[in-house]
Amino acid sequence: MSQAANIEQIQARLVEALKELYPLAMNADEQLEVLQGEDKGKFSAIFQKDSEFTVEANRFLPYLIELNDEIQSLKIMEEQNQQNKIKQILIKIQEMHKVLTHFHSIKDSDS
Repeated sequence: MSQAANIEQIQARLVEALKELYPLAMNADEQLEVLQGEDKGKFSAIFQKDSEFTVEANRFLPYLIELNDEIQSLKIMEEQNQQNKIKQILIKIQEMHKVLTHFHSIKDSDS
């Protein structure tokens, strides 16, 4: 199997992981909107500056967009850079999954 075919398979799996995170992120963003409307949830970014993410946002969607952009850029990267980028993407997906799961477990226990 060629390197290009491998990257396409990896991209497809990473996109599937984002698709699984998307409804959780959208639900969390809606809840954050409500909390902010109630003058709660005063923070400027979900992930700290020392995280793997470059974007700083108080909603999850911008982080998903960053991940998607990075996944799409894998095709045009030089092979030697792809492996490191894939590792970074996986770390970010794990971070996002962890934070979203924790967010929803707290929110669900408050209900």
